[in-house]
Amino acid sequence: MQDKMDETRSDDRLQVERVALEASTLGQEEAPRRIMISPWGEVKSSAGSFVVDEEAAGLTIAAFTEHGTDLPVDYEHQTLGGAYSSPSGQAPAAGWIKALSAVPPGAAGREGAPAEAGLWADVEWTAEAREKLRSKEYRYLSPVALVRRSDRRLVGLHSVALTNKPAIVGMRPVVGSDAAAAPGKEAQASAAAELREVLSLDQAADDGVVLVAAAERIRTLERAESIRQATDRVSQAMSAGRLTAAQKEWAMSLALRDPAEFDRWLEAAPVVVPLGRLSPPRVDAVEGKEASRRAAESAARAEWRANRQVLEKICTEEAYVAAAVREVSAR
Repeated sequence: MQDKMDETRSDDRLQVERVALEASTLGQEEAPRRIMISPWGEVKSSAGSFVVDEEAAGLTIAAFTEHGTDLPVDYEHQTLGGAYSSPSGQAPAAGWIKALSAVPPGAAGREGAPAEAGLWADVEWTAEAREKLRSKEYRYLSPVALVRRSDRRLVGLHSVALTNKPAIVGMRPVVGSDAAAAPGKEAQASAAAELREVLSLDQAADDGVVLVAAAERIRTLERAESIRQATDRVSQAMSAGRLTAAQKEWAMSLALRDPAEFDRWLEAAPVVVPLGRLSPPRVDAVEGKEASRRAAESAARAEWRANRQVLEKICTEEAYVAAAVREVSAR
């Protein structure tokens, strides 16, 4: 196990530990430009645990920015010197970290962000390092973490190294993993995350649950739209005097089941003229609106009850009916 070295930061009087931690898998075919330095949350490692959250990420990024220079990626922690020194005493760079960024759990997979939450770095690799990663001479990334003793939060980075001794528990590969190897995987993860939010699902819900919930929501919306269109057809037929109140239930059933057949019937249906009248009845505008409102309420209530198992997860029956009535009244 690699040694821990105490370091006091004089600028803010923080007592920190400088810990070399072997972390993520890097190369199978190509060196990535963006690499994960650490996952989010409590990071368990055989060299000691630490915490990466919004505060830790903010402190680490601020320290990097304040320093004003690129952070070295070396081989086997040679920039630490001492027990890590190379036989020649040199510590050549494998690459340079140009920027750090935090990807909290809520932002993972969205708008081009990596699919996994954590502290990420943009790296410019040397030609030699790219070749070593391509040939699998090196596969793992090891950050030297500055950890605050009081609460075990990450507060800075000394350097990062290529090594072959992983220590962080459960660290997912960055290159060579499914997310990196399959084109469009991050876009799929982003879409799944957005669907979880829209469907009010837990972000931990797997993709199968997301797909089932999405399919149910689509069917519900399609059914609601069918009811809306059927209600419009029946209301217009009644307003035109081609449909009596006694026929309303039958007409609604036909308009829902086969809208094209309802349209054919309506085209051929005569105007209903009561005895003693020479002109078709004119439905008063207020009465027409009231008829539409009642039809929408009836249809929405029947729809909610028919799909209760799905819809009760979204809203109450009264809320569903009220929304349908508001939509008709707004026209």
